[in-house]
Order: sequence, then C-alpha cells, then structure tokens
Amino acid sequence: MRVHTPGAKSATLAFELSAADLLRCRFATSAVSEVVELGRVLADPAMRRSNGSWLRPRVPVIRRLAEKNDLRPLLALLSSGTEPPHFLRPLPAGSAGEIEDELERVAATPASQVAAEVERCLHARGPGVVRMPTSSVAATQIAELMRAVWASLVAPSWPQIRHRLEADILCRTRALASGGLVSLFADLSPRIVLEDLKLHVLHGSTERRPVDDAGLLLMPSTFIRPRVTTIIGAPGSPVTVCYPARGIGAMTPNCGCDPDGVARLIGSTRSQILYALDVPLHTSALALRLARSPGNIADHLNVLRSSGLVAKTRVGRHVIYSRTPLGEALLDLH
Repeated sequence: MRVHTPGAKSATLAFELSAADLLRCRFATSAVSEVVELGRVLADPAMRRSNGSWLRPRVPVIRRLAEKNDLRPLLALLSSGTEPPHFLRPLPAGSAGEIEDELERVAATPASQVAAEVERCLHARGPGVVRMPTSSVAATQIAELMRAVWASLVAPSWPQIRHRLEADILCRTRALASGGLVSLFADLSPRIVLEDLKLHVLHGSTERRPVDDAGLLLMPSTFIRPRVTTIIGAPGSPVTVCYPARGIGAMTPNCGCDPDGVARLIGSTRSQILYALDVPLHTSALALRLARSPGNIADHLNVLRSSGLVAKTRVGRHVIYSRTPLGEALLDLH
C-alpha cells in the first residue's frame, strides 16, 4: 500500500490498495479506542453538542469524575486541532481489544515515544496547555486517567456499546459478502470514498508515510461521529480507519429517543420495524419479533425502503434489511 496526499488544502489521504492489503483487510473493536473518542468528546464543545443525547443523562457522573480526577492532562492530549498521540490507542491484535490489556500496553509505552508524541500534540495546540506529567511516568498516569473514564462512563454502557459495534461489523461483512468492497464502503461515512482501488479519507492532517502492504484495519466507534480518524502506526502495522458505527441513536434507553414521536411521524408498525433493525434482520425474523405476518412486514419494509430509511442486501437465501444513515438520523432526532 502506498499513501498519496493530494495537498494540504484538501486534507485527504488516499490509500492505494494492493492485493496484499485486500488480503489483510479486517475489522476489530477496541475498548480503549472508545475511551479515547469519548475523551475527545469531553474535550471539545462542538463534539459535546453532537453527542448531547448520550451525555446529558450522565452529567452528574461526569462532574463526580472531574472532582475525583484531574483530567486536564488527558483532555489536553485529546482536544481538537491535532490527532491524539498514537500510544493512547494500541491496535487490537485480534478481533476485539480488551480494556485491561490495552491499558497495560498504554502504560508500558517507552518514555521516548511518549515524550515525542506528547510534544508533537502539545506543539500543535500552541501555548496555554496544562502542565503534563514527566515523561518517565506520563504513560502510567495517563493510563490511570483513561481507566477512570472507562470505569465511570464507558464500562456501565459497555454491553450496549459492544453490541452496537459488533452489529455494525455484522452489517458491513454482509455488505462485503453481497457486493464486495464497493458495497462495504458505500455508506461507511461520507468522509470515506473508495474509487478505483484508492481509499480516500477526508482527514484533518496530511501525513506522508509509506505503509508497505501492511493491510487495512476498520474499527467502528460509538463517539467519533461525524468525524473519521486514520492511524498510520509503525512500519508493518496496518493503516487503521475509525468510523462512526451504525445505530448509535438507539443505543441506550437514555439516548433521548422518543419512540412515540417516530410513530406519529411514520406510523406505529414502521417505527417498531425501524427500532427492531438495531441488528440487520430478514423479513421472517422481523415478523416473528413483532408478532405480525411476513406479508405485512414486507409491505412496511417496502415503504421504509422507498423512503430511504432502510436498505436491503441478499445473504444466501435471505434478504437482509438494515437501517440507512437517514434512518439512524431519524431515531437520533426523536
């Protein structure tokens, strides 16, 4: 894989995919990456507004967290304007990164790497940054702050978050199976476009770095919307693209969703179908879940599909339905 940067103004990274990259393309989830993205939300007022429905019920928890921990060093590294230090987000070796293993890897980062990445990050931010821990203990102290954010904010919702990330990967792999890479990347994010075997990522930086056929790692995230993030690590490591997971608007009962409002807008049965498609399902499974006939469900799915709220893809003998980004946005607004 070679990396091409069209120019600083466009801020678009174009990754030219080779056969070796396609063979090494995979998905993974990362618990510590969710901590990083939530930290970026807490550090950025604009991101807090876009994630307000998730944050509002947790304001008392966030206040207690800030009272017990000085989060300023961590938030300084995660604030907008620059990419966070790479050592905060070790890449999962398998399909799922577990929080304790990942935090141990953060804490074990060599002091020289910590110093270089922290200096790069703080230099990009400019003056007025809080005092950081000394490089010899910085990784350990920052890992402890990340553990505190995890314990207070992410861990209580982790079963739902993990379910959402895994459901997103299931939907993407079904799209890959039915339509190849074109289908996979078709609605990954408006900021990610596959064109003529080049993966264009609208990004906040213009790093120039060869990747040498190391592959592509795709990681869905709960808190990254509407951004995307690319991580170009050490030689031999894959290019990582973090993108917004599907279905975040309906992730938890406290997300601010109003099922009655959606029902008034599109009808009760169609509202139930839209909410049931947290995980992509075929018509018979939806009919069984909602205690309706397959024919009735099929009629409503046709209306939802013609309205752009659901999409379908064939997997074997089944036609699988899933929410589109427009369907996700509708649930987010109610």
